Amino acid sequence: MTVRARRISSARRGFRRGAAVVLTALLLLGGLGTLPQSAHTLTQAQAASAVTADGPPVWQPNPGDPTTGSYGSKGSVTVSQTTELTDQVLHVSWTGFTPTTTGSGAGTSAWTPNVTPGSLTTFYPVRVYECRGTNPKITDCYGSTLYNADPKLGFQQPEPASGTTTPEFPSNMRLMATRPDGTGSADIEVWTAEQSQSLGCDVSHACSIVVEPNYGGDSLSAAQLLGTPGGCTDHSADPLLGEGADGGLQIQDLVTGNWDGETCAWSERTVVPLSFAPTPSDCKAATASFTAQGLEISDRAMQLWRSGLCQGTAPMSLQYTFGGGEPQARAAFLAGTGADVALTAYPDTGAATRPYVYAPLATTAISVAFVVDNGGISGQSVPVQGQQITRMRLNARLLAKLLTQSYSDGAGNGSLPGFASVAGNPACIFQDPEFLQLNPVDPVNGPVWPSCDYSQYPIVTGGTTDLVRQLTTWIHADPDARAFLQGAPDPWGMHVDSYYLPKTFSGYPVDSLVPQDSTGTYQGANGTIHRKQEDWIPLLGGLTQVDRNVIQAQPSCIHDDTGSVALTSKCAPEAPGIRSVFAITDAATAQAFSLPTAQLQNPSGAFVGPDLHSMQAAVDDMPLDARTGTQVLPYGTPGTAFASDAAAYPLTQVSYAMVPTRGLSDAKAGSISRFLTQVTASDSGQVYGFDPGELAPGFLDLTSQQQAQAASAAEHVLAQDGTLPGNQGVAHEGGSTTGATSQGTSGGSSTSTSGGTGGGSGGAASGGTAGGTTSGGSTSGGTGGTSAGSTGGASGGQSPNRAGSSATPLAVQNVAAGQADPDRAGAQRLLLPALLIAGAALLIGGPAVLLLGGTGAGAGLRQGWGRTAAAVRRGVRRMGRRG
Repeated sequence: MTVRARRISSARRGFRRGAAVVLTALLLLGGLGTLPQSAHTLTQAQAASAVTADGPPVWQPNPGDPTTGSYGSKGSVTVSQTTELTDQVLHVSWTGFTPTTTGSGAGTSAWTPNVTPGSLTTFYPVRVYECRGTNPKITDCYGSTLYNADPKLGFQQPEPASGTTTPEFPSNMRLMATRPDGTGSADIEVWTAEQSQSLGCDVSHACSIVVEPNYGGDSLSAAQLLGTPGGCTDHSADPLLGEGADGGLQIQDLVTGNWDGETCAWSERTVVPLSFAPTPSDCKAATASFTAQGLEISDRAMQLWRSGLCQGTAPMSLQYTFGGGEPQARAAFLAGTGADVALTAYPDTGAATRPYVYAPLATTAISVAFVVDNGGISGQSVPVQGQQITRMRLNARLLAKLLTQSYSDGAGNGSLPGFASVAGNPACIFQDPEFLQLNPVDPVNGPVWPSCDYSQYPIVTGGTTDLVRQLTTWIHADPDARAFLQGAPDPWGMHVDSYYLPKTFSGYPVDSLVPQDSTGTYQGANGTIHRKQEDWIPLLGGLTQVDRNVIQAQPSCIHDDTGSVALTSKCAPEAPGIRSVFAITDAATAQAFSLPTAQLQNPSGAFVGPDLHSMQAAVDDMPLDARTGTQVLPYGTPGTAFASDAAAYPLTQVSYAMVPTRGLSDAKAGSISRFLTQVTASDSGQVYGFDPGELAPGFLDLTSQQQAQAASAAEHVLAQDGTLPGNQGVAHEGGSTTGATSQGTSGGSSTSTSGGTGGGSGGAASGGTAGGTTSGGSTSGGTGGTSAGSTGGASGGQSPNRAGSSATPLAVQNVAAGQADPDRAGAQRLLLPALLIAGAALLIGGPAVLLLGGTGAGAGLRQGWGRTAAAVRRGVRRMGRRG
């Protein structure tokens, strides 16, 4: 699947300088930026490989007597994407199934979305599995009652040994209900061989989704005891033994003792085959050409790039690990003790301790993901109860409340003494008047926010990262959030947790999130001791662990009411229908895992979510730091384009590679140069898609100026000419140019964008090596000053034409996965009319450019037409390559 979406011009700010004729040129340019929405959103493109298959005939129990009934027409099952898969979440939906019921299985108008695994009182639920192969047995389905048991014996074998059915992780099986109208859905994470070796799903080994409704029937040989015919169409024992309920799948056969309770449910299964894209694990074993470290937020892009580089006619291997955090990766790189290349979002602020430059790779964003289900209102009809909410608005102050443990968790209400640090505050965000003002309750259509029965503190990474640095910089730059953090109550009287006041906490920005309120306790009504810190524990496993927790609705907390000093009991996952979890993650993973993300309030007051348009608007607003050649958003700086841009997403982040310009061997310099050239090229690494070598969904491609900077960096790395940051000689359009790397805040203070070259604060270095290999460099240590002086000019000898080096980086073949995508040609057809319109505009606009060439407006217009012509030429070339 490949989609090319041309952005709104990255230099739109230049056009604003002109008069009416310049505006006319901008409108002509708009022909390239107003493609149909489906051509600019990868989520729409994924539908090209969606599959709908027949389901089983629906079981229609007689009202009041579920032991009798009849079978009706077939249902249907739809899987949102079936080809070019990676570790991601698929949306599985069905229609025409037997509605899930409660009690004896009699018909009811109520819908119970919370199906408890092993329940014997909820009838006709649906299991969704990921299974080995395209014609799987019950022993091939992860989390089934007989996964990894003897495939030759099938259902005729005893219960498997403990741990057999879930050897790598807790089960990714989804147990869901069917609504009264016969519809239902489940989001299931599908694993590649990198996540589950026992499933082994990869480009060479197809797998499948199995949708298994449990309609009951005699799986347990009860007919021999009741004197009925038996078989899966015999429902006489359904209520008696729980056949038709999930618990009935886990009962031994009454006659043989075998573990065959899932037999009848399995007979109703629907199988949808899946094919997977190549991953770095599919590459042939080879010595790594170079190593890279840092920036877990870019992991999904790196994995597609790596899998593209290692294939084709000239394969190249790359070791990449994100463990340790960006401050440590920068420090180790500058000290020469780390990886060959450091990946970072912020520049180092100290004087350069070695020659290197920054190369932009792609743009992504920090996202606030949420999995929250409608709560319903007592006494009303509940068509929305338990269904997932997909829209939410948040501002910086609400994020500050969540990250500072400022909600009371219900303590202090009624007879319980509660915590003094949050006395009088709402129990959770869903009772916060500020949240409800931005997200009003709609008792008819939803949302109806859930209760505060669970901790809603966000799931966050516990390591030191640029993600946390940018998030907390944005929060601190917001006047309302900053005042709240300094002790001013919000307009409704809520105050910051006292442990986060300036007298005890150094304040934001920070590199890592560490709970400050860990001492408060109170004795509950049943005598147990509650400790506030146990409500929120950042995860040291990094974003990978964060993402898995949120899709499993697993809060990152330990029970605070165990009554034990040890407090080792983790909070249980929240069941579908009553979920209320938040997470701070990256846009690419949120999109891959089908997670809703909040719209955040930007400085103009508008609420925007992370998508290609809003990220592009933010990049257009980023000034260029002349001393480093990097771009970050100018938080808290009045008068900037960002301060008034209603379209910009406020947590947009550009990913950079710190690459050495001296000290490398010819071979290593050539490999790094080739990597930069390949992944930043318009016709390979910057093409949106799922194929190896392309740009993963959730990322924004580089502007032409950023591409020029990356090409310049590739040249300097290849030449090993000693160039330093800021001296690459690449012109930049859009945004202003600054000579400092610090971010001013509206409070008059200035905060470093990097945290220096040291190891950062708090948090343990997380593991997590992508693709099963690790960098040989240390993740800690590092030297260098933190003063922000000029980096000076290039130094040392130059070797522009190095013998033995590869002056022209080799092309990498993009290897398609699965079947050819019929949408690929369709995307080109969408682009063709825009190219023709733009071509006509060039014929009209060319003379205007010449006429105005000597004016200030003409300069901006001339630059705009140059970019337009280049975009047209690139589009035509790309269509030729893909045609």
